[in-house]
Amino acid sequence: MKELNTRALTTVLVVTFVALVLGYWLAVVITAPIHNLAESTRAISRGEFHERASVRGAAEISELAETFNKMAGDIEQYIDQLKQAAEENRELFIGSIRMLAAAIDEKDPYTRGHSGRVAKYSVILAEAMDLPEEEVYRVRISALLHDVGKIGVDDRVLKKPGELTPEEFELMKQHPVKGANIIRPVAKLREMLPGIELHHESLNGTGYPYGLKGDEIPLMARIIAVADTLDAMTTNRPYQAAMDLEVAIERVRSLTPKKFDPAVADALYRAVEQGKLRLTPQMIEV
Repeated sequence: MKELNTRALTTVLVVTFVALVLGYWLAVVITAPIHNLAESTRAISRGEFHERASVRGAAEISELAETFNKMAGDIEQYIDQLKQAAEENRELFIGSIRMLAAAIDEKDPYTRGHSGRVAKYSVILAEAMDLPEEEVYRVRISALLHDVGKIGVDDRVLKKPGELTPEEFELMKQHPVKGANIIRPVAKLREMLPGIELHHESLNGTGYPYGLKGDEIPLMARIIAVADTLDAMTTNRPYQAAMDLEVAIERVRSLTPKKFDPAVADALYRAVEQGKLRLTPQMIEV
């Protein structure tokens, strides 16, 4: 009797062990594909649209994984199309800005290509200051449009070959505000307004249109101010012959920090020393 009980207990234990092992194995077989599918879903939510789930397990789970993979493929294709469309729109937008800037420069034969060069110099300075890519982009667009207000300046003032009278200079000084008023209704360009409206402000408060001082002037405007002055000094104008780059750099140095931000001026010196900023015809294209 005792031996029978022992055999029965042993059989129960063996059966129980086998059942546990079999149950664990079945649980792994069932849950592993589900766990894999969950991991793939989390990857998709992180933007890793190339992620695919392994198609294994029961028929229902395999079908679910295949459906998930098809969905992921469709999303990846759709995202690629959106990126391509966004890039095309961005290029179209920049192209439109370039055309507008060129039209502005064409009003005055002495400033042809000015906006493009100022934008290129501004980008070089912004990158030398390690600004984020999006901020560099905003500086670029703002610099391209910094003189848009000259559309509203009388041609007899804008194209005058000699020195402006005080009254004429007051009219010319209105172009930053006119430019801001032109651009302000365009929601996509509002972040670029500081460079357009304030690039003639000086750190010591003697600039225009508002006489702002120091940190009251946004960095974008301080960058464009240096780039704008650099191009004005290194191109032929009715009131002066073009300076060599070295002479223009010394002029910027003499106006720092009264007019220019020392950090922006230092970025200019570094860019010139490293050969990143040169006066070449290619500087016009941005």
